[in-house]
Amino acid sequence: MKTTLMKPVDATWLLMESADTPMHVGVLAIFNKPRNAAPDYLSKLAASMREYKVSCAPWNMRLSGDGVTALVPRMTEVRDVELSYHFQHSALPEPGGERELGIMVARLHSPALDRNRPLWELHLIEGLERDRFAFYVKMHHALVSFLDCVPTVLAMLSDSARTRNSPPLWARPLPGTDDAGEADADDGLMASLTSLGRAGAGLLRAAVSPDKARGFLLPRRTPRSTLNRAINQQRRFATQQFEQARIERIAAATDSTANEILTYLCGSSLRRFFKEYNALPDDSLVGLIPVSLRERSSRNPANALAGIRVELGTHIGDPLARLAAVKESIKTVREDRESLPEEAATSYVLLRAAPLLASQLPGVGRFVPPPFNLKISNIHGADAPKYFAGARLDAIYPISQLVQYAALSIDGVSYAGTLNIGFTGARDTLPHLQRLAVYLGQALADLEQLVQTVEDAA
Repeated sequence: MKTTLMKPVDATWLLMESADTPMHVGVLAIFNKPRNAAPDYLSKLAASMREYKVSCAPWNMRLSGDGVTALVPRMTEVRDVELSYHFQHSALPEPGGERELGIMVARLHSPALDRNRPLWELHLIEGLERDRFAFYVKMHHALVSFLDCVPTVLAMLSDSARTRNSPPLWARPLPGTDDAGEADADDGLMASLTSLGRAGAGLLRAAVSPDKARGFLLPRRTPRSTLNRAINQQRRFATQQFEQARIERIAAATDSTANEILTYLCGSSLRRFFKEYNALPDDSLVGLIPVSLRERSSRNPANALAGIRVELGTHIGDPLARLAAVKESIKTVREDRESLPEEAATSYVLLRAAPLLASQLPGVGRFVPPPFNLKISNIHGADAPKYFAGARLDAIYPISQLVQYAALSIDGVSYAGTLNIGFTGARDTLPHLQRLAVYLGQALADLEQLVQTVEDAA
């Protein structure tokens, strides 16, 4: 049987996993049924998907023996994967609205994946209002060569509604993967260890520099907040969707980028949310924006723990001043992002994640100053509509993993003229997560009105 050695950066997600912080990511993909779909459309779709065997990595790979707890785990091929366990067909209770879907997805996303099986699941969910259905995909972050598994799901879809026989994800390799064997993995590990000293020296200099207050190593100026409490395994999930054109119009009007506007909206919704509970810190909340090293080089791993820390301006009452503060913060930390050394990328990523890793240690983590308050990400999905078995993809939402003492992740993806935002939160820490999604929508409407007022006055 084929055995491979997991890359060090990927293996870190296994080391960080605990009963309270499972390290899997997910995707919720919502589809409109084809026109004139037969009543048994979904049952036939499920049956056709089951006809495909689990035939390629990583879908047919599991952690092997001591690889479950090893520092650098090994993956072993499974010849007979029990598809009925990994692929399940479920139905929402009536009325099948967004609330019922959110509850089901949160319940499915909460428990950890079984390490004795291949680390993935796919759920076909029917009964969604307006004649829709959904896929919920769950994958361990150690398997995903991207910041989330949205590209994995999009790769399963086709560009035409006429394509009716697309293989499900377990019958095709992950996008962007190669067939590197154990020898290549060993060589990569040795190269990473060799570069460790060179990366460490540069990091130490950056850490003690007074102009690196927003750096990820030895971070400062992150206030403790409700988001930085200990969390358990239970999750909540909420969604929001905008027309991309609204974001682009307001970005053009304020001389901003789409990412700057999204970051501003996140800060504005958090400010309103915490002011309601009289729990807003005096200092600005800090968001972690993950850094994908794939943007720098195809040889570098994209499954990165490193990130840039952006101050969200939550302590600023004036909306336009808050937007200006967000833009200035992002401008400042872009230099930090560009400083990632390509020749020591893997070691650099692991070292930059040191505060995050330290905060996850049992009995120690609560004494570590929080590196950030929440995670914020935004990726490009697809410009044109996508289809599966004739059904049009209507919306796609990332569902993130959460780490200890960081109870919220806000993750966006652009798709076919829309911006789709998923809110993943710790259930007991954020009992009214849906309000954040509503407030983010209101923050966009308020900013549009404010900018229009300023333009009319001019």
